[in-house]
Amino acid sequence: MLIRWVPSYERVLAYFTNFILVSSFLGLGLGAILARNRRDWIALQLPLIFVVVVVSVLCRQYVKTLGAVGDILHSDFRRAALVSLSLPECLALFFLLITIVFVPLGQRIGRCLAAIPSSLEGYTLNILGSVAGVVIFAVISWLQLNPWWWFLIALGTVLWLLWPSRVMLPMNVFVAILTIALVWWAGRDYIWTPYNKLTVRSVASPGQQGQIVQFPNIPTLAKTPGFNVAVNDDFFQEARDLSAAGLEAYPEAAGIAAYYNLPYELGRNYQDVLIVGAGTGNDVAAALRHGAEHVDAVEIDPAIAHLGQVAHPEQPYSDPRVNVFVDDARSYFNKTDRKYDLIVFGLLDSHRLLSGMSSVRLDSFVYTLESFSEARSLLKSHGLVCVQHGLGERFTGDRLYRMLEDAFGTPPGVLGKTLLTFLDGPGLADFKSTPNPLMVRDVPPTTDDWPFFWMTERQIPIEYRTSLEMMFLIAAILVLVFTSSKPIPITGQFWHFFFLGAAFLLIETVSVTRFALLFGSTWIVNSIVFTAILLTVLLANLWARRAERISSGILYLLLAIGVVINFAAPLHWVLAMPVLVRLLAAVVLMGAPIFWAALIFARSFRDTHDVTTAFAANLLGAVVGGLTEYSALMIGFRNQLLIALAMYVLSYIALRWNLRPPRAHVPVAS
Repeated sequence: MLIRWVPSYERVLAYFTNFILVSSFLGLGLGAILARNRRDWIALQLPLIFVVVVVSVLCRQYVKTLGAVGDILHSDFRRAALVSLSLPECLALFFLLITIVFVPLGQRIGRCLAAIPSSLEGYTLNILGSVAGVVIFAVISWLQLNPWWWFLIALGTVLWLLWPSRVMLPMNVFVAILTIALVWWAGRDYIWTPYNKLTVRSVASPGQQGQIVQFPNIPTLAKTPGFNVAVNDDFFQEARDLSAAGLEAYPEAAGIAAYYNLPYELGRNYQDVLIVGAGTGNDVAAALRHGAEHVDAVEIDPAIAHLGQVAHPEQPYSDPRVNVFVDDARSYFNKTDRKYDLIVFGLLDSHRLLSGMSSVRLDSFVYTLESFSEARSLLKSHGLVCVQHGLGERFTGDRLYRMLEDAFGTPPGVLGKTLLTFLDGPGLADFKSTPNPLMVRDVPPTTDDWPFFWMTERQIPIEYRTSLEMMFLIAAILVLVFTSSKPIPITGQFWHFFFLGAAFLLIETVSVTRFALLFGSTWIVNSIVFTAILLTVLLANLWARRAERISSGILYLLLAIGVVINFAAPLHWVLAMPVLVRLLAAVVLMGAPIFWAALIFARSFRDTHDVTTAFAANLLGAVVGGLTEYSALMIGFRNQLLIALAMYVLSYIALRWNLRPPRAHVPVAS
């Protein structure tokens, strides 16, 4: 819930999605350290959530966060505010706040685990609860419920935990109601989708701001000149009537029309057109105006596609020649067997919050070398690919040019001056006067292993390094503070669970990222993947008693083999398989190391005599693993498997160290 909601108000957090996840693990681990503390913190859970909500809403209204303009693009640079924060200051504030929010819950989990005679039974119940949480949030996403519903369910669950003790119960009921009311008030003008927070405004005269329009009044926009859509308070698209009649009535839209009409005014007729990133339908309307006989429109966000269906003035999605697919672009590339005369990459913006728990940044797999190669395979013999992109920086234009040249074997043609349009494909040779190629620099391409389109090179930028160092410092200070009265025994068992947690989070990140590549980076895929990972852990728990005769060394060997196979297996082989075969291969390939790692943890957790310390160590290790995810900015996702393998080796060494027999005391003769 917090991963989805907080970045929609403090936009800079959307560029550091896993910081909220890491801080939650840190808070749970610190709470587990306090499991034996006499003071019960659970009564503070709701007030702490209220504080995070208040700070987030205030940040949206009065605080401006400044970061690196070349890498982190968001509206804060143009927005006036009372207070300005640097990027590290903002991240430190929310990292600390969200960490503290999860401490009471971590303490309660630690106490419950310690109270159940069978630690493995307690852990199994905990995993079942996690599965329930993922399923509930998947249903919330499917129903596209407003956030006050999210908070109602979550805070109601906390109140249920508080009910038996009745500690500060009236105050907590009041705080819960106040929090839900504030969340409703802050989000009342938005349309909430499984991915984004949308603001829809009617088109106004130049220099004026249109009126906010909500459902059920959205369909009335179809009879107006158009509407604007903002995503998480950033401008996304202006849906306009760009037909001849519409331009006659509103000639100021001629520049917008020229941009969308550009691919169709080169003397070619396109019968079959594919548009990825179709948005509210401007690209589709342009294709229909120019005589396309069949248009497939792919848009990942169901709410944005629905806006186009009910409110676009030209009603392109209602045309019988159009098929609308709510899907990820790469997923569609791997599903369809249709060939196209023209494939249009609309203004797909990779700076959107797609998956809060599967990547360290917002870059997607659309603008990669492999993506363009897949698009090429869908072209007819004289087909073209058209890529339109709001570039922002010169190097991104150079990168697109080089990637298209590598994918198609020919330099692309380039049209336009400000917003460039790139054309490439076998049909480019048909033009008598091909658009002139550009003189571009050598820029490393983005790939499926390194999909960071907005980064100039493989490095951890200074704003990331500073922020990561600050996170490590805050985490270290908090651990020292929370263990000052009762230090954690730093034994072999501690390091065993610590490295298991660090490695597991890295393995999970790579697995989720690969599933997003194989089946699309949609909320449905993410929900299924997280559920599958938790069920794999649950299966390992249930199988732990049957694996008694398998030594720990054999289990670690099987785990290492699973990691090495994932590292060595060419992912493009899996992509080429039929969907069902691909699913089976992906489950076996990526599920194997998760299963063996979960089995090792289950056996160790069952045999430990200090479940709260083991639980805390595992979560603190997950914090390190989560921060280590940012190594992907330098080495890519695939090489992170080697880091995870090294952590598993350290975990095995710590286990052997913990199991070593105590040294016999030999008296020394005086």
